[in-house]
Amino acid sequence: MFRAAYLLLFACALETGPLAGDDEAVFRSDVSLVRVDAQVVDSSNRAITHLHAGDFILREDGRVVPIRNFASEDMPVDVIFLLDVSASMRPHVQRIADASGQALTVLGREDRMGIMVFDRNTRVRLPFNRSPQEVQREFDRLLRQERFNGGTDITRAMLDAADYIQREGRRDARRAIVILTDDQTEFDRDDRAVGRALARADAVMCALIAPDAGQYGGNRGGGGQSPGGWGTGSSLGGPLGGIILGPRGGSRYPRGGGGTGGARTQSAGTAQIARDSGGDSMSVNDASALEDTLARIRQRYTLYFNLPEGVQPGQERNIQVDLTPEARPRYSDAEVRYRRAYMSSTGGREAAPTHVTRAPSDNGYSAPSTSGTDSTTPAVPRRRVPVNEDGSPISGPATDSTPTSR
Repeated sequence: MFRAAYLLLFACALETGPLAGDDEAVFRSDVSLVRVDAQVVDSSNRAITHLHAGDFILREDGRVVPIRNFASEDMPVDVIFLLDVSASMRPHVQRIADASGQALTVLGREDRMGIMVFDRNTRVRLPFNRSPQEVQREFDRLLRQERFNGGTDITRAMLDAADYIQREGRRDARRAIVILTDDQTEFDRDDRAVGRALARADAVMCALIAPDAGQYGGNRGGGGQSPGGWGTGSSLGGPLGGIILGPRGGSRYPRGGGGTGGARTQSAGTAQIARDSGGDSMSVNDASALEDTLARIRQRYTLYFNLPEGVQPGQERNIQVDLTPEARPRYSDAEVRYRRAYMSSTGGREAAPTHVTRAPSDNGYSAPSTSGTDSTTPAVPRRRVPVNEDGSPISGPATDSTPTSR
């Protein structure tokens, strides 16, 4: 009798969830979890840490939804360094390379880093790698090998980086793009397209702006358009476009330049795009800019909620994140930064097997991650993939080989 009761209790425990002593579990959920990354800062723009799931309130299309899982600094990170190597940018890339030795120490053993560079085209210099030493060596190599004399297409670079991190980033990792640029582009900007690409990639963008790049040479002028981010619904520029391999092709010319030198430039809206994604914008002249940026990526919070029923794949939905009325008095000057919309990926279909690792926290919440291949993400139109420095395509899913241009 006692043995039968014990077996019954054990079966119920398996049915309702993992045992309290288990470190991790694998389960198949019949609803999808949507992830929201958020940063909380005070009036001095310093990160507020050690918050818990109970300190946040989350709304989806205006309705309060339960926070099902929660993670903070224990979540692994995939970060891409997206470096502007156009004319005038060498001193600023050198500054970041010099700072990388100290800055990379804020990342953990499970964090991965990659390097992409861009002028009018985008190139992968270093695929995702866990070795800070390899990242530093690649910084040194690109400083020797890049010519730093090309034009600039910043919108193209941001779109390509978002595509790369969507394809190669881990689902169980926080994804971030750290862009270094002077924000001066020869081409039309498209804030909305970049915002949607970052949403599809579930990535935040952090900007290191070189405000004094003009003194080192290179064309300026043009004057920008007023910053209007994805969060405000502005839409500038044309279709998404892709990477051109080898010599520049296509019919899209720089503003006022016709594809030759002397093109006028305008703001690419980099700082506003970063802010709309929930990220930061800092001056690269700040001595600790890179280290602070990486530390802030680690200090972000990740909230998960169930995808509402009836949501179709690829649908754009609005979200709101704030501190609860109980937490707000403790942090009266706090600002919560996050992307105010997300792109649904599964539309309520059965989710893939999900690997849950229990992160240490007072509230018992944990962050889910995928074990195996994500078979639920809908296909999106692919552009040409970034290439390695020798011109060969990086490893990854096959893509359309037809050249495209913006």
